[in-house]
Amino acid sequence: MLRKTLKQIRLILSTYPRRHLYLLATGFALMLCIVFFSSMELDSDSSKESLYNQISIVDLDSQVNKDVFVPELIEFKKAEIKRNDSLFSILRRLGVIEKNIITLVNSDTNNLLAQIKVGKILEVEINDSNKVLSLNYIKDFKSGVRAQKTNETYKIEEYELLTEKSLVFRRVEISNSLYADGLREGLPDSVIMDLVYIFGWDIDFIHDIRPGDSYSLIYEEVFVNGEKKLDGDILIAEFLNQNSTHIAIRYKLSNGTSEYFSPEGRNVKKAFLRSPVKFSYISSKYNLKRKHPILHTIRSHNGVDYAAKRGSPVRATGDGTIFFAGVKNGCGNEIEIKHSEDYSTRYCHLQKFSTRIKKGKKVEQGQTIGYVGSSGLATGPHLHYEFHVNGKHTDPLRVKFPNAEPINAGDKKEYIEHANNMLSSLKNYQILTNSLASK
Repeated sequence: MLRKTLKQIRLILSTYPRRHLYLLATGFALMLCIVFFSSMELDSDSSKESLYNQISIVDLDSQVNKDVFVPELIEFKKAEIKRNDSLFSILRRLGVIEKNIITLVNSDTNNLLAQIKVGKILEVEINDSNKVLSLNYIKDFKSGVRAQKTNETYKIEEYELLTEKSLVFRRVEISNSLYADGLREGLPDSVIMDLVYIFGWDIDFIHDIRPGDSYSLIYEEVFVNGEKKLDGDILIAEFLNQNSTHIAIRYKLSNGTSEYFSPEGRNVKKAFLRSPVKFSYISSKYNLKRKHPILHTIRSHNGVDYAAKRGSPVRATGDGTIFFAGVKNGCGNEIEIKHSEDYSTRYCHLQKFSTRIKKGKKVEQGQTIGYVGSSGLATGPHLHYEFHVNGKHTDPLRVKFPNAEPINAGDKKEYIEHANNMLSSLKNYQILTNSLASK
């Protein structure tokens, strides 16, 4: 009977659509699951305990504090020292607490920080409690004073960084101008200005330079800890100007000063500068039969007129004493300098005088004494410059200036040896440069 029943069921299933069979089987399985899970009872307390195993926030916070290091907040500040500043006032301005400033200024060797100068830089590291961790007073590019916090006191000491000097050779042929061609060959502005100063007694760089002139020089570059900080001194320079050769060699004298001398030991410095105004041009030369541009009469022109912008600095061409400073006739604002019993100079048509310029005041060569103007009988801003020898007018462009003191006898032997070495170095650089250029 059972066999017959099973056979009938198999026959029914074989004729029944497959899709319906799948749905029927799925529904039967779902019913079994419902019956199974409904027989289970969840223990709410135990399930909550297993699902919500809470951690105390206080415990978590303490665990984080144990494992994570929070660094001290350090702020770096810098200040330029101004007039009437003191170390105390600067640190107060930077936010340092007063108690900490007192600790710093009362430290041993605090005298090293007592003479801070206007324009210098102060660098400070300050923590989040507004206390100084370290302080650096920078005197110049290579030296200064440091203060370092150690416990509750400060260690204050001077320091000097390691400096190195490197030699640089340059040769410049002038086709446009000394300045522009120098920059083109990689010469720094400061070195070009030094060159103009060194040869300024023999060469008028506004009027004497011609295309084809050339100059060669060896100068120093200064490095601190491997980093270039500045362009140093010219050690030797040679200037070829209109078939004349000028050579200047730097030498440190036994008294500690350094000056430039010719290969034979003559001081390249002269008692007078060739021109009282930089970067000007000559608008009127020395002429005893010149027609005056305002009076329209023949009146001797006993000096040289330098045309320049109004307000251009006028410099004393030599050391001396102010003999007159005031207004005089057609010269307007005038300064006269007595340099010695034999030499005096005169500067006319000034816009104004430099500060503290008055009769009896001593001035140095190159010092600014006034500014270009058009006071008195003048058609425009310019400087009228006169040069007197033994009380007589002399053409400033033609007068031969006396030399400054030559190298003294005690330094002469060592200087000649030094000069020969420098000349040899310059010549070797020139030969090498010419050889590379010809390839």
